[in-house]
Amino acid sequence: MKSCSNGSNEPFEKIVISNLLVREVVEEDLPALEWEGQYERYRLIYRRALREAQNGRQVLLVADFGGAIVGQIFILLNTVRADPRPQPYTGYLYSFRVKPKYRNRGIGGSLIQRAESVLVDRSFRRVLIGVAKVNHDARRLYQRHGYQIISEDPGEWSFIDHNNQVQRVVEPTFIMQKML
Repeated sequence: MKSCSNGSNEPFEKIVISNLLVREVVEEDLPALEWEGQYERYRLIYRRALREAQNGRQVLLVADFGGAIVGQIFILLNTVRADPRPQPYTGYLYSFRVKPKYRNRGIGGSLIQRAESVLVDRSFRRVLIGVAKVNHDARRLYQRHGYQIISEDPGEWSFIDHNNQVQRVVEPTFIMQKML
């Protein structure tokens, strides 16, 4: 084993991802989206997003590696509130993450490519994604995939967590875009 910069302090083991499947979320996936409790505070958001997907307003994708969810990306098909320069046929990617143990293996790129394909298949011409200003690794990933910073956002929002408590988030963000 050797050490690797994969966002964790765990030893790096070579993981073959030839049997990676990027697929749409099903209801049975909801508990796994909480990543063993790390994201349980978003439980209600995930349930609402699944309802929106079932109604055709979102698409939720996961990276499934041997039956385990190791990554996710959600696609908002109506970007009016998220778009600093509203244009028709624009999708918005969010809730994008890959488990640290599986980073730097092409999984994030596979999720982005599949999300973009979903949008192209629906005749979308533009895609946006927000990235925390402090998340330099993610910003570099998006830039490698052709995204460019077009604006900044204060990143202030709130949500109801799994305990029915209001949680406020302040995460200054760059909004990045790519023409499809």
